[in-house]
Amino acid sequence: MIARWSDRVLRRRLAAAVASCTVGLGALIGCSAQPKTEPEPETEPAVSADSTGTGRDVSTSTATTGAAQPIDEGGPLVALPACDAPPEGVEADVAGLVLPEGAVVTEVEDLGKLVSVRAYIEQTPVQVRLFYAKEPGLELFEIEDEIYEAEVLFGAGHYRSYVKVQAQCQQGSLLLAYVGPGDSGDLPSVGGG
Repeated sequence: MIARWSDRVLRRRLAAAVASCTVGLGALIGCSAQPKTEPEPETEPAVSADSTGTGRDVSTSTATTGAAQPIDEGGPLVALPACDAPPEGVEADVAGLVLPEGAVVTEVEDLGKLVSVRAYIEQTPVQVRLFYAKEPGLELFEIEDEIYEAEVLFGAGHYRSYVKVQAQCQQGSLLLAYVGPGDSGDLPSVGGG
């Protein structure tokens, strides 16, 4: 019941946040409920040497000339409300669990072959996704990043994990992780498919 209420509240907040922002990548990162009175600064694609020889980087990263923080740094989601104090944590000794520093585990449930872990972290989904992308020793299988939500499927030693992160406030997210043995086909898939 609480999870459904939380999802409904989050969806309403996200819809209101998106409706209040101007269109564009910079708006998703640095938008506010205030209407924009000045035009957005121009952005230039990041340039790097690539295999096509065009000198253009085909990644989603862009260099901005305005005040908006680039997406790859994962700034606060100012369209969402300010965060409350983090919740109280519980003891969590889950083999194969890899969480960013500062994650507060709030629930652990043994599902047989899998273990489900719920946590809160004072980071945005983009920042959590960056943690997994940069964490040594992980084998990344799939990543999906939608600014307000991110999903990661990865392997760590003899374990595989699926992590879904949903923004709850400007600099705080709920994290749901499933951890199982490397041969487990029971993990959720990225994108829900």
